[in-house]
Amino acid sequence: MNTTTLLIAAAVIVLLMVRRYVGEPLEARRLILPPVLLIIAGGYSLAQIDLAKTAHHPVVDGAVLGLGALVAVAGGIVRGLTVKVFVQQGHVWYRYTLVTIAVWLGLAVLRLGQAFAGHALGADQAVLSAGLLLVLGLSFLGEAAIVGRRAIATGAPFAPKGSRRVARNGGVIGGN
Repeated sequence: MNTTTLLIAAAVIVLLMVRRYVGEPLEARRLILPPVLLIIAGGYSLAQIDLAKTAHHPVVDGAVLGLGALVAVAGGIVRGLTVKVFVQQGHVWYRYTLVTIAVWLGLAVLRLGQAFAGHALGADQAVLSAGLLLVLGLSFLGEAAIVGRRAIATGAPFAPKGSRRVARNGGVIGGN
């Protein structure tokens, strides 16, 4: 596995998990932007691989990546169901729970199992490594779909840009 890709993935996960576990105002762009950027970065990484030279079993590689993508989206959806969505200071907020962290850990173990299974099936590790950011982005996108839908159902507006900074400093975010 590419060390740089692994470190980027780990840094993104840790940063988002800590922020979201503490709780923060839900800005629409912060809900959507990280998954989209990860999907783009993962797609770019996959596009950089010379499949004619590296992929000995392209069908296996595609099947393992496809299954990983499906599990990532499903895992993100399950994780989204465990996130606490609430209205505070007139805007939607969200916070990870201990169950959310447990789902994250379970998905990480499942991802490792998928990597070992892919290796045992003969999938190319360069292809699987390059797909890591894509799969991570899809997982965040699945979570965002559920959290976003639940946030809209509250009837409260999403937090305005920069509200996380104001909330961290103890200020009130627009009204109430």
